[in-house]
Amino acid sequence: MNLNSQITDESEVEKLRRRVEELEEREKQLVKSLRTNKSLHSKILNALPINIFLEDPEGRTMFVNEQVCKAHGVNAEKLEGKTVFDFFPKTIAAKLREIDLEVWEKRTLQTNEVATEFQGKKGHMLTGKTIIHLEESNQDYLLGFGIDITDLKNAEEKITHMAYHDALTGLPNRWFIKSCLKNCHSLPDETQMMKGVLLLDLDHFKVINDSLGHEAGDQLLQAVANRLRGVIQADNVLARFGGDEFIILMQQIVSADEAFEVSKEILKVMKEPFTIYGQKFTISPSIGISLHPIHGEDMENLIKYADLAMYHSKEQGRNCYSLFTPLMKEKALSRMNMLAK
Repeated sequence: MNLNSQITDESEVEKLRRRVEELEEREKQLVKSLRTNKSLHSKILNALPINIFLEDPEGRTMFVNEQVCKAHGVNAEKLEGKTVFDFFPKTIAAKLREIDLEVWEKRTLQTNEVATEFQGKKGHMLTGKTIIHLEESNQDYLLGFGIDITDLKNAEEKITHMAYHDALTGLPNRWFIKSCLKNCHSLPDETQMMKGVLLLDLDHFKVINDSLGHEAGDQLLQAVANRLRGVIQADNVLARFGGDEFIILMQQIVSADEAFEVSKEILKVMKEPFTIYGQKFTISPSIGISLHPIHGEDMENLIKYADLAMYHSKEQGRNCYSLFTPLMKEKALSRMNMLAK
């Protein structure tokens, strides 16, 4: 080998060495970039205050963020490879898996409000799920998120309860009764059962309220509500209709006699004196009764006719009950016409 040839070989070796160093440096930079990107993506996913998870077609968990781990009270290793049946009660897991299968079938984003239970604590979540495809592995996965809406659901339930219940007695209110009867005329009744509406007004309540004060009147209304609760059966609805009026909806009765029996029981329990501020006194009810569908198909008429029957009871001396008759309506119209003249 001559000198020129040796120099050329050394030059090629040096070029090759520098090329290897360049490739190694590029590899280091690429690995660093990948780690940086992975770390950034992980930090983003873990910073989000929502559950994020990835599942394979069999429902096995492939990835969870820190929020999921926090909800379950375990680290990611305890969840990866497991299915919803491993960390949710059976009924909840079955519903979640049903939703998953529907997402796999339709392959579109679907959102649902679902019941959940994390670490024995029940709640509600808004979930969103869709299918994603990874080109690198040529695999499809289910990507999902979950937002805890338990507080929102509880607030909605509280607002709904407040809207349909009386704050003083805790009983359902007139809006609850109206919602019960709103569509009663449109529902088929194969059993030929009737509904009974009993409207109850406390006789001379204003005298007691004015003489002892409104606070005493409120206590009396609460005491009356508690006493009426003992009379009403589970399938009937007791509500405060407003002021000193209570209403009872009997959901299924065969005849008016059943409404009469309840009315008699109410008159009986109301005979026992009430004690307010150390004073004992009795207060009697006047009760009016209307029947669906005999007296009307809609709630407004049923309550209106029960109200007419209740005033008829007052005309009869109070402390009694009356069933609505068309004659009561005619008398009411006659009185109205006289007042209009």
